[in-house]
Amino acid sequence: MMHGTMWNVPAASIVRTATVDNPTVSVVLPTYNRGAIVLQSVQSVLDLEEQNFEIIAVDDGSQDDTVGILAKLDHPRLTVISLAGNRGAGFARNAGITLSRAPYVAFLDSDDLWLPGRLEQPVSVLRRHPNVGVVLSAFTTEKKRKLTHHQMPSRLYEGDEFERLVARHVLQPTTSGLTVRKDLLMTVGGFNAALRWMEDRDLVMRTARHAGGATIDKPLWHKRWQSDSISSNHNTYFPSLLTFLSNHLIYKDQELEFRNYLIARHLAKTTYHSGILAAMRDYSEARDRLSPRLPPASILLMKYFSARRSRRAQQQELLMQDGKRRHIVEPYSVLS
Repeated sequence: MMHGTMWNVPAASIVRTATVDNPTVSVVLPTYNRGAIVLQSVQSVLDLEEQNFEIIAVDDGSQDDTVGILAKLDHPRLTVISLAGNRGAGFARNAGITLSRAPYVAFLDSDDLWLPGRLEQPVSVLRRHPNVGVVLSAFTTEKKRKLTHHQMPSRLYEGDEFERLVARHVLQPTTSGLTVRKDLLMTVGGFNAALRWMEDRDLVMRTARHAGGATIDKPLWHKRWQSDSISSNHNTYFPSLLTFLSNHLIYKDQELEFRNYLIARHLAKTTYHSGILAAMRDYSEARDRLSPRLPPASILLMKYFSARRSRRAQQQELLMQDGKRRHIVEPYSVLS
């Protein structure tokens, strides 16, 4: 059963259905008011050399012409689904998972682009290593006309190590880089539809309790920041953070100190942007909701910088094991 709300497929408004037989990978693409750019994301998939896939585009109640634009794209690999009302990206992804026909599911946000090898390389890892359930890759981001290369090592992980590195933000499991076995997605219940932030990290940490993971050092996708994206809406961040931390036992014992770091980081940012009173309101709410209880705010903030240094050192160590440098910033390129 899907985590959160299970979507009733027969009640779907299916605009068009893919006709390709026996796909190896189902590409799930949730979208909301992305009529101006969604075809660029879809085309980045269709341009891949690997061709044994289906695309399931799930429109999450768009108010623009996203559905109409997708419906006009006459391609045998494309299914277009229209949801009644805006239910959130997690709900839309779960709808896509429910309809997927392939043994592997990959995800793409409708403002991102895939790069060559995005399907072939993760599927190759999953085929060679039956104990691996999730594959992540390095990626690039474009913001303020700078291209940043977010590196990852090329290696395999046992489940407990994978969960710990994701929990500590040493590995970044961003949704457009996820390739997951469908049976594992069904086992863990898909995405938590109640989360509006960190739903990708939450999913990967839950899968790590059942299977190992892998990372690929080659950038296989590109993130384009949009002013109205989920990750730009900071009003939903703190409630999601508290829910996320409360849902994972690792933050109550093994990673309790890192839980405190995440709260301290939020308080520091809130103080800077909204003032000390707003930060103290959030601190009080966190102290009431989280168990074990938070230490005094002054102690949290004192440990903030040391915890950040520790996380970055761990990232560097992981990359050095693979002979890589950490987080290279390059000039703006034509990758747009």
